[in-house]
Amino acid sequence: MTAEIGIAACVFRSVEILAVTRHAGFDFLIADMEHGAMSLAEAASLCVAGREAGFPVYVRVPRSSSDDLTRAADCGAQAIIVPHVDSVEEARLIVDKLRFPPRGNRSLPSPVASSGFKPVPARDLIAGAEAGFRLFAMVESAQALHDVEAMAALDGLDGLVIGSQDLAQALGHTGDLTHPDVTAAFARVANAARASAKVFGLMGVPKDLLASHAFALDAGLIVVTNEINLLFEAAEQRVAEIRHLMESVDSR
Repeated sequence: MTAEIGIAACVFRSVEILAVTRHAGFDFLIADMEHGAMSLAEAASLCVAGREAGFPVYVRVPRSSSDDLTRAADCGAQAIIVPHVDSVEEARLIVDKLRFPPRGNRSLPSPVASSGFKPVPARDLIAGAEAGFRLFAMVESAQALHDVEAMAALDGLDGLVIGSQDLAQALGHTGDLTHPDVTAAFARVANAARASAKVFGLMGVPKDLLASHAFALDAGLIVVTNEINLLFEAAEQRVAEIRHLMESVDSR
């Protein structure tokens, strides 16, 4: 299978995290404005740096009604990920805000990151802003699951991304991604995406469940961790290794 593998930046917000992400071999970085202290200005800096480096930066906005929804797109996000899209009506609204006519009603911005901030004719601005730009809705509730087939069919929406922990909690199985209700929900979202030729993606699935919850369902986008979790896990592992070495020396 072929899938994009990404990481979310929730705590470290300067451009160094972009360089680490890129050179570590990830396919994309998410500037996460939903959780943590990431501001629009910080997300914009990562987006512009990513465009100049030829490395995709996606932005997860705080919510579907956020004032930053279109602003993040104007600032250079190569994809917008919208959390807690709970109905097909809500999905239609985000498509309307983020797609230019005829698919939506996004307003014409001033010079934007996609053109290198160079003033260009309106037709060129629209073509440049749409080139490679993607829009993802996150499925994280029972209501969203009810509407998932209709959401997947929307023109202008490029994919569905499961917020794994929130969806499990919404289904009454907090922390249990292996419960049959949860695995059935994963399969339903994946099937809906596939039926409409859209991307199926996920966040929050531990490594030992990726085979069943991602690979077997042909996921096209996988957010494998965030930067602070990765740092914490590596730090704990390194401390344990060093203490083990010290104990080995003391035992001689």
